[in-house]
Amino acid sequence: MDKELLYISDLDGTLLRPDSSFPDDYKKRLNRLIDMGMRFTIATARNYDSVHPILKGLNLNLPVILFNGVYMANFNTGHILEHSSSIEKKVVQSMLELALPLGIDPFIYTLGEKHQLYYLNATNPGSQAYVKSLESDARLCQVNCFDFQEEEKVSGFLLIDTHDRLENVYQSLKEKHFDHLNLYFAEDVSMKGYYWLQSFHQEASKGNMVEVLALKLGVPLEHVVVFGDYLNDLDMFHIAGRAIAMENALPEVKESANEIIGSNAQGAVLQYLESIWLEK
Repeated sequence: MDKELLYISDLDGTLLRPDSSFPDDYKKRLNRLIDMGMRFTIATARNYDSVHPILKGLNLNLPVILFNGVYMANFNTGHILEHSSSIEKKVVQSMLELALPLGIDPFIYTLGEKHQLYYLNATNPGSQAYVKSLESDARLCQVNCFDFQEEEKVSGFLLIDTHDRLENVYQSLKEKHFDHLNLYFAEDVSMKGYYWLQSFHQEASKGNMVEVLALKLGVPLEHVVVFGDYLNDLDMFHIAGRAIAMENALPEVKESANEIIGSNAQGAVLQYLESIWLEK
């Protein structure tokens, strides 16, 4: 039965250690399981350019789900296999009209000839920390104004600020564009006191792309096992046969799980998989 299952893990707060690393010995241990026949892949909010350097050396022979389900790619080449719908530019303009007069800093993700991440300024500690975390990311581009090329598609956007300053923006977007946007509003896990309001097209989610992958592989959803810790994992928790939350997960994620294991600091996902595959 184990060889019929498909295991899909989130990265940050789940498979990766708290410092966002995946050590070489972890890679060797996971490769051993994959080489034994375990079907394993990832579903992350990260972009390919961020994921590949961290996991390089892993034998990920299945497609990987990236950018919260915006697209699915070949892990070794980065070639995009599936891409979800983009956000209409008039909806982006609506968001800018809400955020900019309040001094909130938008980050806007696009896909044209390549992935880009545009921003005007980073004026608070939360957005400054985000920019700092992306110092080596080729997508990051500071601009004087948001002026997209015609062929550029908006994959998503992110606002980082305090809860009080973002709350009205969140409520307005939810009311005006409930049929178009997939919104996540939660505290920044690495910068307490600051919140992320992140949005993608309503069809772009880890859950939807997990369904696409399962169909592509001929795996029934009841044979899919997922691991996660954050709000953006709930979509795949709801459709998978088994949902496993980390000890460090948000309370609402734990409540939606079939099982709770140890923390990412303990390498609990890897331990769980080894307990199944190496005890046969």
